[in-house]
Amino acid sequence: MVSTVVKLLAKACALSLIFAALGLGQQKSYEGSWQMDAAKSHVSDGRVVTLTVTIVTNGIKMSMKTIKKDGQEVLSEFTSKLDGKPCDFAEGDHKSQLTAWYNGPSLNATKESGPVGDVTSAWKFEIGPDKQTMTMTISHYDPAGDDETLVFVKKT
Repeated sequence: MVSTVVKLLAKACALSLIFAALGLGQQKSYEGSWQMDAAKSHVSDGRVVTLTVTIVTNGIKMSMKTIKKDGQEVLSEFTSKLDGKPCDFAEGDHKSQLTAWYNGPSLNATKESGPVGDVTSAWKFEIGPDKQTMTMTISHYDPAGDDETLVFVKKT
């Protein structure tokens, strides 16, 4: 009886390690610098975005540099433990809350609780099969708006 329990515990520990390794591998595929391909992207306001994704202890850090159509630059950043709990999202000179998590192979986030008039949206990041492209779909739900698709090419 004891040996059966020990074998079951050993198998459970092995499976946990495998799933943890798969999760880390999934995170690693997002890591690096990503440049938006404006020709393949569909954005409502003509902006161009560069992302830098860093794997940190128990989570992910994402920095975004957005250059608006008028040339104005906005720097944004968040660090999330990917545990379904909100984190601070500094977007230019205002703050909002962002909740991030993995759903299968995609990295997902919701941006909420910003200042009055701020856009509330859901984001979905998906790595292409070549691991050199990433698509970010932004669904605007308050105020409602057309979805945007940003296609990124990995720089490093």
